[in-house]
Amino acid sequence: MALKKTRRKYDRIKETVLLDIYKPDAFKPTCRACLTDISVGGAGFESSVKFNLNDKINLVFTMSSGKEYILEGVIRRVSRSTGTFSYGVEFLSVGFFKKFFIKRFIKKLLNSA
Repeated sequence: MALKKTRRKYDRIKETVLLDIYKPDAFKPTCRACLTDISVGGAGFESSVKFNLNDKINLVFTMSSGKEYILEGVIRRVSRSTGTFSYGVEFLSVGFFKKFFIKRFIKKLLNSA
């Protein structure tokens, strides 16, 4: 039996978490969204607000401790199903230290859920 190749560089973790989406340099969130999955390279989320391909956004997670984590990304996939938009986001600046930070953040996110 042959192994099925995937296009993904990183395994995605399915998790449902609420977060805020900000446009760069905005002082208030554009919308509240629901994270559907996350990996070191990107994330998926759903929202009722329309974004366009290549829009830059900031995903802001507020932990129960009150600490905020901000991940910068760009919209790479958009689809729609009955009033809800589904997005695929690629994280920006994913060098060694950023990957390390994101891996630690994902562990914290899973422990707080």
